[in-house]
Amino acid sequence: GVDATMNTIKHPRDLPQTLFGIIIILTLLCSALWILHPFLLSVVWAGLIVIATWPLYTTVQRKLGVRRKLAITAMMVFLTAIFLLPIIFSAGMLSTLLEDLLQWLMHLDKSHLPSLDFLTHIPLVGEHLHRKWLALIHENAERIFGTLKPWITKVIVILAHGLSQFGALFVNGLMMLLACLAFYLYGTTITRGLRQFAFRIAGARGDNAVLLAGTTIQAVAMGVVLTAVIQSAFAGLGLAVCHIPSSALLTGIIFVLCLMQLGPVIIMLPALIWLFYLGEHWNGAVLLVWTVIAGSLDNILKPILIKRGADTSLLLIMTGVIGGMLTWGMIGLMIGPVLLAVSWKLLSTWVSEAHYQPISAKELS
Repeated sequence: GVDATMNTIKHPRDLPQTLFGIIIILTLLCSALWILHPFLLSVVWAGLIVIATWPLYTTVQRKLGVRRKLAITAMMVFLTAIFLLPIIFSAGMLSTLLEDLLQWLMHLDKSHLPSLDFLTHIPLVGEHLHRKWLALIHENAERIFGTLKPWITKVIVILAHGLSQFGALFVNGLMMLLACLAFYLYGTTITRGLRQFAFRIAGARGDNAVLLAGTTIQAVAMGVVLTAVIQSAFAGLGLAVCHIPSSALLTGIIFVLCLMQLGPVIIMLPALIWLFYLGEHWNGAVLLVWTVIAGSLDNILKPILIKRGADTSLLLIMTGVIGGMLTWGMIGLMIGPVLLAVSWKLLSTWVSEAHYQPISAKELS
């Protein structure tokens, strides 16, 4: 009788044992995250990029047959051209601008002040404004230099700080590409592990959540990113055809604005006004038509591409895109709609499981 009583006391897990077990597991998880936190952002970005480009990878692999490593090499070359080359190019442009500003600051004279010749193209008052400006810089050059010098120094400091960040950005880009390579190599195994882990936690509902997250990321990449690429490329071509200066740089700015759901009109409208002021009426008319088409492209492409990729409310996805970007920056572009879509799907599934019978008016009375 005593042995049986002792056995019944030994087997149940007491509260301290359970608490210590949870604390040890949480400590191990936090320690692992703390060790991996320098790489987490690069790994998350790599995961989002690989999920978004997985259909493209499978298409390339199917075209190349059984040569899987060749398909992975092609994808890595493609990602390197998209992510690393712009960083190197931007760093080169920034360093050149910084060098020119330093030279300008060390050798200031009247010839370095802008003559603002474009003022002469303004009707009626242009010539008068131009003469006034030339007289001003001739008589007050020293005072203008004294006013401009602190501001130029601040700009140089900001540019130098930005240039110093390109080293860290380049390293993060390399780590992201290495993580992409690992995901392409072991993507199927990683996906199976994630689905198994989700199933272990929440059963079929967890497995569906993982699948929904993947399809939502692909839909956002197809709908938002691909639309931004097409829209900015079309707008940049219009700027180049109409001979707008620095059209390549303006195209890059338009791409970022399209990602932020602001559209290309913010850049193209001032360029359009500038052309008409210069008297370039033919180019201005062409750019006007181009601006209208470029500004309406996203209204046509985005709904089609997003609905093709995911069976989720377009309003929900667009809210997640804008809210995610405002909250987390560029990475929120993918994370925001995924969180909203998965949360909504889980909530709606949970609510629909209850067999709700509404009470009729007769029963109330």
